Amino acid sequence: MKSSYPNFEIVVVDNGSSDRSLNLLRERYPSIKVVRLTSNKGVPYAFNAGMKATSCEFVSFLNNDIEVDQGWLRALVLSIQSRRNCAGCDSKYINYFNRDIIDRSGGAGRFIDRFGNPFNRGGGEPDEELYDKPIEVFHGLALFKRDLVEIVGGYDESFFSGYEETDLCWRLHRLGYKIVYVPQSIIFHMGRATTGAKANTRSFAFHSNKNKLRMLIKNQSGWELTASLAVYLFDLLGITGLWVKERRHSDLPCLAKALLWNLRNLRDTLQQRMRVRNECREYKMLFVPYSGIWRDIFGYFRTNLQKIAR
Repeated sequence: MKSSYPNFEIVVVDNGSSDRSLNLLRERYPSIKVVRLTSNKGVPYAFNAGMKATSCEFVSFLNNDIEVDQGWLRALVLSIQSRRNCAGCDSKYINYFNRDIIDRSGGAGRFIDRFGNPFNRGGGEPDEELYDKPIEVFHGLALFKRDLVEIVGGYDESFFSGYEETDLCWRLHRLGYKIVYVPQSIIFHMGRATTGAKANTRSFAFHSNKNKLRMLIKNQSGWELTASLAVYLFDLLGITGLWVKERRHSDLPCLAKALLWNLRNLRDTLQQRMRVRNECREYKMLFVPYSGIWRDIFGYFRTNLQKIAR
């Protein structure tokens, strides 16, 4: 509410909370519009519900584990208005607890490799001039043009949590639109404050692997889809080995469950793929080198071999 941009509306979507969130809103911020969901229907469902509750030209989607700088919104609006074919903008995410460090889960520009693995630029690094220039990125969620989000069908509500903004931005890219990182817009991110430090790891594992596969089938093109599916399965093999090593045997069924879900829903996924007809290919230059589980595994072995050699 202290944001310097003069014309905006706040809509809070309560995703079936059981604490005093709604009471606090009524007591301290009675002017804020609230959309109350009776149960937790997931992040993309809540984002869509919030968008339907307003008629603004631009829409920002924020989770409740952040604090925004006063100038965050002004910088985003000016950027999206001044750039041709820009469908959305993303902020620079700073660690809430150490404000000299770029947040690991938000970063200074978000990307993926062509196999769906995420990469957040600058995560864990000092906030320096290296990340102070606007660049085109693969995905974000700080501000979108509302009409374009509606054209591509909004957020995919089957995702529940994870990859929902990546999938949305990929569809926008396929229509020829761009997503831009705006370093003058600052968001301070707590990290895991929404899900909790003791988040259900099985639920997270299921949804993240389920959603990544659905996203690839919906959006990846031509022969690249075949390669992406092969690498996806190879990544599952790596995750399986890592979890066995960590004695997380009870989590392993989540991986099989993610595959079975996609087999059962393959027809719907293919129908969603056909919904976005135009296939612009310029965005493919935004894919980063492979950043999946095997990079971490090989890095671990390389580090230990170097220690032995010394």
